[in-house]
Amino acid sequence: METKRFKNWWFLAINGLIFVLFGLLLMFFTQETILTLVKYFGILLLAGGVILLIFGINNIRKDKDAAMILMEAIASGAIGLALILFPQATLALFLLLIGIWAIIIGIIQLVIIVNIKGNISNKNIHLFNALLTIGLGILLLFNPFGWAVFMGILIGILALLFGVLLLYFALILRSLKSEAPTVVSNK
Repeated sequence: METKRFKNWWFLAINGLIFVLFGLLLMFFTQETILTLVKYFGILLLAGGVILLIFGINNIRKDKDAAMILMEAIASGAIGLALILFPQATLALFLLLIGIWAIIIGIIQLVIIVNIKGNISNKNIHLFNALLTIGLGILLLFNPFGWAVFMGILIGILALLFGVLLLYFALILRSLKSEAPTVVSNK
């Protein structure tokens, strides 16, 4: 059997390193760092809104439809401005909306589970998922920043583990030797 050496093992190693750095960054984020990132995201949204506004005005000059582009420009600009001026309040509102959304999705999952006729496989897993979603939504309603930081740390730990596994896999691929096929002569 022939074993081929993976020539681009370094690509996996770089991705693993990126995941490790991302995981460490998430694990040690402070609230101030998160708010700074929110402000930068607001700047990007505001800049995107300005660009969309320019495209919308250009479309109006060319007698093209511009209503949707202008609505997107206004929405992007307004959200970006809100994120820049009021990052903590905007982030809290966003997390509260995620909490409400999670509660609604969890309730919909419960209604579907109850109303399904017949036996479905893994019904307990679906029920657990619905209750977990509702629970996460309720927790986000009462303490949005605390749970957001916890989720960030959890995602950071998972990213760190995934990065270490990618680095390990890349090193295994690097160490594989190519086995040349043996040629048997009929002499």
